[in-house]
Amino acid sequence: MKSLYLLFLHSFLPFLLSPDPSLVLSPTHWPRHTIDDSSSGADGVKLADWNEDGLPDIVTGWEEGGLAKVYLHPGKEHVRDKWEQMTVGKTPSVEDAVFVDLDGESPLEVLSCTEGKERKLYTHWANPRGKEVEWRQQSVAVADGLMQWMYAIPFSLGPNKSVIVAAGKGKEAAIGWLEIPANPRAVEAWKWHPIGQVGWIMSIIPADMDRDGDLDLLISDRRGPLQACRWLENRGPDRWEEPWPNHWIGAKGKEVMFIDWVDWDGDGIREVLAVDWTDTQISIFKPNKVQQQAQSWTTTHFPIPPDMERPKSIVAGDLNGDNVLDLILSSNTGSVPLDGLVWLNGKDLASGTGATFQSISGNHIAKYDKVELVDLDQDGDLDILICEENYGTNSEGLGVIWYENQLKK
Repeated sequence: MKSLYLLFLHSFLPFLLSPDPSLVLSPTHWPRHTIDDSSSGADGVKLADWNEDGLPDIVTGWEEGGLAKVYLHPGKEHVRDKWEQMTVGKTPSVEDAVFVDLDGESPLEVLSCTEGKERKLYTHWANPRGKEVEWRQQSVAVADGLMQWMYAIPFSLGPNKSVIVAAGKGKEAAIGWLEIPANPRAVEAWKWHPIGQVGWIMSIIPADMDRDGDLDLLISDRRGPLQACRWLENRGPDRWEEPWPNHWIGAKGKEVMFIDWVDWDGDGIREVLAVDWTDTQISIFKPNKVQQQAQSWTTTHFPIPPDMERPKSIVAGDLNGDNVLDLILSSNTGSVPLDGLVWLNGKDLASGTGATFQSISGNHIAKYDKVELVDLDQDGDLDILICEENYGTNSEGLGVIWYENQLKK
């Protein structure tokens, strides 16, 4: 696989850098299944096995609907039906929701981020009562009104130091970590430690960027003076509460969207994959030299289909089972019916046979979010799980949906 990717990188990229008529969409698309379309503005999905049955469950925030919901995987036989759902809380202007383990006990909790005028972080605690589950919602006092909260992840600062990393958007926006007390339900005792400025956070990925054994933070920042793909350096326990040094990766000054971190060329070192709204292109940032304190990057660009003006996310995964990573691209089509969810065959790129983006969604007016690759139907290949928050009756959107991989059938 490594030699195949090296052939791609050294021989085929010059072809991709020039406009080419092969950059068109194929007419086929994948079957779409609806998990839930009962509210408005589904905005992102996060995965975990909430009920410990070995199957992936989902949490989603419905921004316009003002709700956070959990969806339980119904098993292989019913996966194409609408899923069992639980409303975990009322969350006006919710932008993100994520599974977290705050107390070390089952089941998992949910943390939701709200923007707009709400500007709060909420914890949601499950209390199973037989077949029913009651949810208790609490506002994290230290976060109230600090910023428009956009994104959060569970994170390990170091051994035995689990925290929540969160960030927002707007003039007051920052990225930092929330220190959780011994009694995590005492949300009035949580502490906020800002570690850097952001303009509009899009991605937060735990990653040991400098290979020193601890996790740093790989981020994409969409707006403001620090907009770019960049990473923040974890300098160890004595300096966790100080500002974390910023290191540039690429797309500086560009409106960069969701990113992926993956070993694209098979050489054992991960690259950063990105799309941006400024240049509407795919970028691959490859580290040249890894040191304790610094890193340099080589950037390669190649075009997306010319009618995909607002790329939203890019991820890499082996969709067709040929042991070569493919690319999956989602977009916001604006007010025009377009194919907003497509894939690009990695083997075709590497062999130089063409660069045809192939349809997944078919044409419609769409506002897709971040792509998640997961085998939802348990048939051994990767399906695509995503939210669409703009299309449909009264622009309520398609909701929480998944596209069934047909490539090996």
